[in-house]
Amino acid sequence: MFENNSAVFQYLFAEEHLFVIPENATIAVPEKVLEPENVQVVKEVPQPIVEEEKSQELLHFVPSHRVVILVNNISEADKVLLSKILVAVKLDLSKVDLVELSLLKTMNVKTALSQNLISHFITFGIPMPNIKLEIPLMAYQIKEIKSIRFLFSDALSELQNDVEKKKALWKALQEMFL
Repeated sequence: MFENNSAVFQYLFAEEHLFVIPENATIAVPEKVLEPENVQVVKEVPQPIVEEEKSQELLHFVPSHRVVILVNNISEADKVLLSKILVAVKLDLSKVDLVELSLLKTMNVKTALSQNLISHFITFGIPMPNIKLEIPLMAYQIKEIKSIRFLFSDALSELQNDVEKKKALWKALQEMFL
């Protein structure tokens, strides 16, 4: 029942830590009631897997800059295009965190987002669920959540020769930065 309501839970419990406890989880219970001088024996039971423990296995991303750009992988041609895009909005590659997801097994940005370490988050060709975020984004439309502006764009390689997509990105970036 609750598996498909993650967006609702994110909205309702935005500042809270939620844990998913499997239905077959067991709880340690003492075998008998003991007197204070007796030693308590507790059955050893496996600990339930909770959402927080799962995320500990992921890379917790801590940005160096307030602007984060996420790409799957980036070629030299893509990097040149990205540099031109950033210069147009008065930024450069040294003033943003450029993250290549293909170099990481997985990524968890929830910590950085919850601590307001990021002000602008742009993905090129990577949907939010791929980085464990349930934020519905339409291409080239900015969505602001808790003072963080999110933008989803097509991959840089797709933008190289598509003038219409470049125009849509430029319009969104002007709204976002200028």
